[in-house]
Amino acid sequence: MKFLILGAGYAGLTVAHKLRRFVRDDITVISQSRLIRENTIFPLLLTDEIKVEETEFDAKEAMNMKNVSFEEAEVKEILPESREVETSKGKFDYDYLFLAMGGGYDENFRKIKGYENAVMHHTLEGFLKLKEQLWKTDGDVFVGNVKGSPIEGPSYQIALIAEYIMRRRGVKAKVYLATQSPKGVFGPIPIDWVHEKANSYFERRGITILKGRTVKEVKRGKVVLDDDREVEAEVISILPKLSAPEVVKRSGITLNSDFVDVKLPSFRAQERIFGLGDLAFTPFPRTARAAMISAENAVSTLIKELKGIELPMYSLGVLCIMEGGDDAGILRFDTDGKNTFSTLNFNKNYVLIKKMYSRLLVKRAFDVPYHGALAVRPQV
Repeated sequence: MKFLILGAGYAGLTVAHKLRRFVRDDITVISQSRLIRENTIFPLLLTDEIKVEETEFDAKEAMNMKNVSFEEAEVKEILPESREVETSKGKFDYDYLFLAMGGGYDENFRKIKGYENAVMHHTLEGFLKLKEQLWKTDGDVFVGNVKGSPIEGPSYQIALIAEYIMRRRGVKAKVYLATQSPKGVFGPIPIDWVHEKANSYFERRGITILKGRTVKEVKRGKVVLDDDREVEAEVISILPKLSAPEVVKRSGITLNSDFVDVKLPSFRAQERIFGLGDLAFTPFPRTARAAMISAENAVSTLIKELKGIELPMYSLGVLCIMEGGDDAGILRFDTDGKNTFSTLNFNKNYVLIKKMYSRLLVKRAFDVPYHGALAVRPQV
C-alpha cells in the first residue's frame, strides 16, 4: 500500500510520523523544499529574540531517519481519478493521498490591489522586510487582514510588537489594528468577556482598534478599508484572503469553495483523500496547532479502518500565544461539544513557553503528538 503526502509543513510531517508508528508500507512526502521552518515563532524575529537558523530543520534528513521517502519536487497536477500526482520529478501513484500543502498565501497576497505597497506577515521574507521597516520608520503602522482571511492571531502579535518597537525607539507613532469582527480582538470567540478583556489590553498598550474593518486596497502610504475610509501609515502589514493552492483547486477536489471540503473531525475529502491544515474548509482559524490536529485525526481515522486500532480524535479549538515585545498573552478556547474551556491571560513568561515549544518542534521535525486538545467522538 502506498501513502502519498503532499507538503512537509505541520500537517504533512505529522501524518508521516504518525503513519510510520502504525504501518510499514511505503510512505512518501513531496515538498518543494527540504528546508522547513517553524513559522509560528517568526514574530520574535522582529525583536531579535530568535535567529532564522533556530527555526529551520532538514525534513528530508528527518524523514529518512523514519524510513519515509522524501522527494524535493513541485506538484504540477493532482489526478484523483487515476490516483496519481504529477510533479517536476515525474508521476507518483497512491492508495491514500494527504493534501497538506498549506494555503495559497503568496498567490492570494498578489491579488490584493496595491499589494506592492505592503508586506505580508506570514513568510520569512515578509517578516524580515517588516523588521527592517519597523526599526527605521518614524511614521504610523497599520496591521490588518483582507476580508475572508481565516486567521487574525498573527496580526494581533504584529500590532503588539510594533507598539513595543515604537515605544522602545521613542517614536510617537500610532499603531492601527483592523479586526474583521465588530467585537474587536478575538471577536469570533463566543464569550463576551474574552474580547472585552482583549480589547482593553490592546487599548492600554496604545493601539487603535478599527473594529469590523478589512483591507480593500493598499496605496502608497495608506490603506483603503472596506468602507472606503483611508488610513495613512508608513508601514503596512496585512494577511490576504486564504484559499487552497491553485494546483489543488484545479484538481476539482475543492468543489464549490476555495478550500477542500472535508468531513469533521476526520478531515476526509474523498474515500482515499484527506484535506489537512490551511487548505481544508473548517469553521476554525488556520493555525499550526489546528493543522497538526487535522493530521492526527486523519491518520486515526485511517488506522482504525486499516488496522482496527482505536486512536484518539481531537477537537480543533484555538490556542494562541501572543508575543508582544515586553509582554505576552495566551488564549485558549476548546470545546468537545459538551464542555467548553476558555482562558485569556497576559504574562511575559508565555513567550518563554512558546520558545521552548518551538525548539521542540524544530528538534523533532514536528513530531510532537500532544497538542493540548480535547478528545471528541468521531461522527458516524
